[in-house]
Amino acid sequence: MPLPSIIMIVLIILAVGIAAYSLWIKFKVLLKARKKDNRFDRMGARIWALIKIFLAQFKLFKEPLPGLMHALIFWGFLILLLRSMALIGAAFTEHMHWSIFFFSEPLAGWYTLLKDITELVVAGMILVAYFRRWVIRPWRITQSRDAEFVLLLILLLMVTDFCLDGAWMLTYAKTPEAAFEAEWAIVGPALAGIFSGASAETQTALFHVFYWAHIGILFLFMNYLPHSKHFHVITALPNVFFSDQKKGYPIAIIQDIEAEFEKEEPLIGASRLEDFSWKQILDIYTCTECGRCLVNCPAKLTEKWLQPKKLTEDMKHHLYKRIPQIVKGSAGEPPSLFAAIGEGLEAGLEEEQGREALWHCCTCRSCEENCPLCIEYVDRIVDMRRHLMMMESNFPKELTLTMKNLENKRNPWGLGTAERADWCDGLGVKTLKEDQDVEYLWFVGCAGAFDDRSQKVSRAMVKVLNQAGVSYAILGNEEGCTGDSALRLGNEYLFQMLAQQNIEAFEKYKVKKILTTCPHCYQTIKNEYPQFGVNYEVIHHTELIADLIRRGRLKPQNPLDQKITFHDSCYLGRYNNIYDPPREVLRSIPGTSLVEMKRNRQNGFCCGGGGGRVWMEEKIGTRINHMRVEHIKEVDPGLVATACPFCLMMIKDGLADKSLDEKIKVLDITEIVANSLEEKA
Repeated sequence: MPLPSIIMIVLIILAVGIAAYSLWIKFKVLLKARKKDNRFDRMGARIWALIKIFLAQFKLFKEPLPGLMHALIFWGFLILLLRSMALIGAAFTEHMHWSIFFFSEPLAGWYTLLKDITELVVAGMILVAYFRRWVIRPWRITQSRDAEFVLLLILLLMVTDFCLDGAWMLTYAKTPEAAFEAEWAIVGPALAGIFSGASAETQTALFHVFYWAHIGILFLFMNYLPHSKHFHVITALPNVFFSDQKKGYPIAIIQDIEAEFEKEEPLIGASRLEDFSWKQILDIYTCTECGRCLVNCPAKLTEKWLQPKKLTEDMKHHLYKRIPQIVKGSAGEPPSLFAAIGEGLEAGLEEEQGREALWHCCTCRSCEENCPLCIEYVDRIVDMRRHLMMMESNFPKELTLTMKNLENKRNPWGLGTAERADWCDGLGVKTLKEDQDVEYLWFVGCAGAFDDRSQKVSRAMVKVLNQAGVSYAILGNEEGCTGDSALRLGNEYLFQMLAQQNIEAFEKYKVKKILTTCPHCYQTIKNEYPQFGVNYEVIHHTELIADLIRRGRLKPQNPLDQKITFHDSCYLGRYNNIYDPPREVLRSIPGTSLVEMKRNRQNGFCCGGGGGRVWMEEKIGTRINHMRVEHIKEVDPGLVATACPFCLMMIKDGLADKSLDEKIKVLDITEIVANSLEEKA
């Protein structure tokens, strides 16, 4: 057997063996995950996600130029995988040349041309990447020697391939393979001209030096990846494939929570890495530290302790330190996960601040929307909140009253259940108990029933529904909080209790269609309640109003004569992709001039009230609703339209805090529509 073949066999065995062992160790960590997670459903959607997000790099193009740079490197990497296979195969051929397209000369020729163009583009993009890191230095990117080393390895792969091509064309110049290659290649022939002045022995030596250098760098790259931040080169494909494909991105509930509490070691939330699911650990492996999760994060941009990228980075460092103990299943108390995510905040307070940071999340999902590799944050944060809430009773003090009110009164305000329908006294609104022969159950929600400002929205909704002739009824005193805040704040037990009470009422009256005026109620009933074995057709009031206007059942007539901007609710938009109906409604009103804030639709900015934050004080940094008010000021509207009671509260308070409440008004879309309707005779 020729010496090159023997060397290649030895290198393959060593390189593949070491890489396989490294990957097996990391895979064993996934096997140690305690939380169950089924990600083998919805195969069609998963394949489409691979095509759109992994192959087409769709999410990267939210930032066009950096996105194109990274996409070209990635696409080049895929194209050049074939070249790497061909170079490995070349060690087993007579003239050290083999094409993956050996069965078709035209394909082999066109691939040779494509390969050269691709390598030139990739090399150029690597230089651009260095320029961005060393000169532009974007704030969201973590500067690291690791990243620079990986870029250097990729660049060296391009350079050594060009050089070995040129030297090979001289060394085997008289062979038909060299003549064919020279006909199609671009760079190789040019380098052959440069090397042609050297002796035949030097040309041959150059070829072998560049060839084995390329192979060595290739195998080094393969073995370095599992230990670097560029491990995502390997994990990106499975992470995208196994990403959450459920509509509405529901938070997975704890099944049979009573039985879980009775176990000797109940798994309620997460305080250790092993408490996560295998997909949550895969997320930690996959983070590229690109910082795209930060570009629209309300916590980061208002200087809170929570930063999605840092959260995952800290978990990754903690994970890599603990891999030997996790794999071996070592006994003893593991280091605190909360201390790990608090590293770098304030020395000596890491664990306390790590816990505190988790409560800064608004669960707006902007981080997940912007992550190019589908890393999921909200479920992971909620799992850690569950542990703090239910296992440690360690949560912000102001939530004590909220939880007590939800448990005893079924609403966060703590007002009596008997008062739940007082808002509609004298309006003739029926309850399902009085009339079940209706099309919609209108789930009013706690804010619509108890909050003074949101009660005005509820009364406006009555006018809209009545004028359109919609058949509806409410639950009245039988309605309770959906449990949205309890779920996202980690009080799983309370959430399930509240959910079951509402479901019993729905089933009692054989409810089929539910109308909501709150995106949080919409999200919880539509996307989380089905985990209890029920399914309802849920519609948000902006969807219904838009449909009624389209069908001519509502005819806005009174002109608004206002410059208006619409604030997207995170739970209506990013969670449920409802962006157009609210805007359609606003445009239907005479005299409306609709202007968009810079951060809108998928990139809309949170009001600061989601994830239970509406019940907590902001003690650190800028208030999130104040930052949103600054965005509103930029477009100088006379009116802000909302479609969520939390957004209405937060923006109203923000405008008042900035002394802008006289200049800029804020109304729910329902109120705007109601004001535009002619009174019935």
